[in-house]
Amino acid sequence: MEATNSLKPRLPWAGKSVNLENVEEELSLLWKISADNMRTGQNTQVRTSILNLVICAPDLESAQNASRLLRDLSSTHLARVTIVILDRSDTTPASISTWVTLRCFSVISDIMRHCFEQTTILATGSAVRSIGNILQPLLKPDLPIYLWWIGDPPGDDPTFLKLVETSNRVIVDSTSFFNPEQDILTLSLLHRTSPDFALSDLNWGRITPWRELVVQFFDVVEYRPYLSGITSIEIEHAAAPLASPIRTELGDVSPNPACALLLAGWLKARLNWSLVTDSTENIRDTASGTYHWQMVPATVPHTSSVLGSPRTKSGKLAMAHQASIDIRPQIQSNMRPGSICLVRLTSNIEGKQATFTIDREGDPNHVLTSVLLPQETRPDRTVSLAAAYKESELLHDELEIMGHDYLFEQTLEEMAGLLG
Repeated sequence: MEATNSLKPRLPWAGKSVNLENVEEELSLLWKISADNMRTGQNTQVRTSILNLVICAPDLESAQNASRLLRDLSSTHLARVTIVILDRSDTTPASISTWVTLRCFSVISDIMRHCFEQTTILATGSAVRSIGNILQPLLKPDLPIYLWWIGDPPGDDPTFLKLVETSNRVIVDSTSFFNPEQDILTLSLLHRTSPDFALSDLNWGRITPWRELVVQFFDVVEYRPYLSGITSIEIEHAAAPLASPIRTELGDVSPNPACALLLAGWLKARLNWSLVTDSTENIRDTASGTYHWQMVPATVPHTSSVLGSPRTKSGKLAMAHQASIDIRPQIQSNMRPGSICLVRLTSNIEGKQATFTIDREGDPNHVLTSVLLPQETRPDRTVSLAAAYKESELLHDELEIMGHDYLFEQTLEEMAGLLG
């Protein structure tokens, strides 16, 4: 009845509509009601949180999707969750609308439940500029603040910068960037100017299986010498069969080479390559997601099979030879745009060429790894692709990290160098 008679937007998934100043009082009441409704033998509800999670969404649909995703985190991350919807439309008057709900999920039958508090704020018009101050009283003190920013990061927006300033960790998902090149440069600049907060990207988790497969090639002693002779890196990313940039129903943007750029930046750093900046052969076709860079190898790299993060150390100088990195789209209708389709490394040592390939071959769930040696072809290997993580699993992994992910931050700077 309250929702029906209210002039405010109706968001049933967000809970009960309340005044902003009454949020704490209403949450306390919900906890009391939850405890009163428990059957004998159930666990006593403890109002506790281990972190503050602030989710900034550009629209109601994105906010609802984020709220739905939180169910998968309830058993491991008891958070004080605040979903902020920023309606920047010039036609809407300045206003703040607030909803609260207590979300409880059974862990072992109905004998044990995990609960967390969720507050939803809709800021419209000029009220958006004050959202940083409005949020402060809703955050639990002495707990880390994780900011998940959905969509493109507006680097020069005071609202965004204020939220970043108050956060310990900022999480983005570059698969939803509509302007991936500009957004990557924005994040790089933000990281350099504000090094205190940690930065991460859900796409970094998506390419972890690909990084592991590349490392596994050179865990084989016989293949290791070819690492110093790599002359070509080719990466292909999935694109929707349409000519103009689009956003899919899942929020993905096509074309979006963010995953391919992340993998290219990581490989460049691991191989210790340098970019030939004045080369006339470098190509940067933003519209199609096609790139070509001329590179100069510097030292002989060595790898170890540390999960997803092979180490490197300097060795003797390698033979001076030109190398290249190529990124190009591959039209795929059965894969999410931006997904990596193929990685191929070509190496030349003393006149002998070897090719190491990881190919999806149109299969969203498996990849085929192959090694072509001089005068010999090794048997192919089919690998189940664990990269198709749900968004909730990727977010779960990011919430497990308290400090900086230095390897990702280094890769971000490598990408900015390639795009800059």
